[in-house]
Amino acid sequence: MAKGISLVGIKKREEAESLLSLFPGISFELSYAMNESFLEEVKDVCRGRTASVHSLCPRRAFFPNFASSDESVLSWSLSGVLEDADTAAAFGASILVLHPGYIIPFLVPSDKEERMKVMGGDALKDYIAIDRGSICTASYIHEARYREAFERMIPRLEELSSHLRERGMTLAVENLNPRAGYMLVHPDEMVELSAKTSLSFTLDIGHLYVSAERFSLDFLSSLERILSTGRVVTTHLHSNPSDRRTGVYSDSHQSLDRFSMPWKDALRMIEDSGANMILETVEDPVHNLELLFSL
Repeated sequence: MAKGISLVGIKKREEAESLLSLFPGISFELSYAMNESFLEEVKDVCRGRTASVHSLCPRRAFFPNFASSDESVLSWSLSGVLEDADTAAAFGASILVLHPGYIIPFLVPSDKEERMKVMGGDALKDYIAIDRGSICTASYIHEARYREAFERMIPRLEELSSHLRERGMTLAVENLNPRAGYMLVHPDEMVELSAKTSLSFTLDIGHLYVSAERFSLDFLSSLERILSTGRVVTTHLHSNPSDRRTGVYSDSHQSLDRFSMPWKDALRMIEDSGANMILETVEDPVHNLELLFSL
């Protein structure tokens, strides 16, 4: 089991070097937010200490979309992830983390502001219950359009997983926060995938916490359901200020102990499962690594 941090919140080589000095056992995850120059800059720091790569890395203008009905989108997505397998190999990583798809047929921008314009646009208005954050309706994952995209996505992910296994890589599809347009926003979907496929998972506890609040689920029970599939190979660790009582649902990737998520219980459950434990916080990396390594 690897413990460490994503470089999503790290902007300079010196920061990564400092973390390695403070936590000699640290592992890294390469982030989808990294450009080519930063990737090259940290290569000698992270090579051999990289547990996973969050596709697409280095950053491209769009995210992959394996639920699309457009064959050109599918082809572009497949090519990008397979290119990332080469990046992973160069850094010694064996896991590729993937946001698997969207119910809209086109490519979704990787830039957050541009992406939020798409998620809040007319194409998804029927599935938005809360405008702030484009949070989905309670029935979203049962809608015909969603189910069609979900079923379309499954064989493509299995094909991609097979290609990556041939290269010695494990595809780990990630649960997302409950934003209209996104796939895998409810624990039921991960359980369904575990029954229908041989896919492995990235379990993002920050996303799961937002989903638990949105769908009025118990967070720790939901966490246990996904872990019990035996498919979780790595995790993303962060917390979010989400609360069903106030109607606030945010995916801000803040420190583990900042809000009300029962992070200690969650981390103990994950540690017991043997999955990798990767912080995906965008603030105070030293503090969060201290929390992680003090378990």
